[in-house]
Amino acid sequence: MKDGRNEIAIKRLNLAKRYLENAKEDLNKAGIDKRANRYIDLKYVSKASGTAYLSALEALKALFISKNLVSDEEVKDKFKKVEEFYKGLKNIKGLGKDRDLLLNLFDDVYNILHLGGYYRELQDKKAIDSGFEKVEKIIKIVEIYIK
Repeated sequence: MKDGRNEIAIKRLNLAKRYLENAKEDLNKAGIDKRANRYIDLKYVSKASGTAYLSALEALKALFISKNLVSDEEVKDKFKKVEEFYKGLKNIKGLGKDRDLLLNLFDDVYNILHLGGYYRELQDKKAIDSGFEKVEKIIKIVEIYIK
């Protein structure tokens, strides 16, 4: 059972990586106003931010599956609200200090990319880039526990 669960978690983690690559491609299409240090095209910033946020969610789902918090079948029903991701991270065992780091990274990704970039038209390059870096960190941490 462990092997099957890990296989599913790896597939989800690979999906998270694909989402992040797609998000980066969209962000590159946004263009940069170098004087203002802002992304120009709001459509691409919003799309990229939403996709990068989904990447973080998929990475966390992979972690939850690999740590036997939920099955692949349960993950769709259980994680419909952001509060469930916070609860899952708080309840997960065997991560040590990485658990708190993941909680902080996820909180930042939620605020910067989901709320800021996707909903509130945040175009500040430094902020958006920071959100993307935090998604990458989440993926790298999750990868350690899955492989």
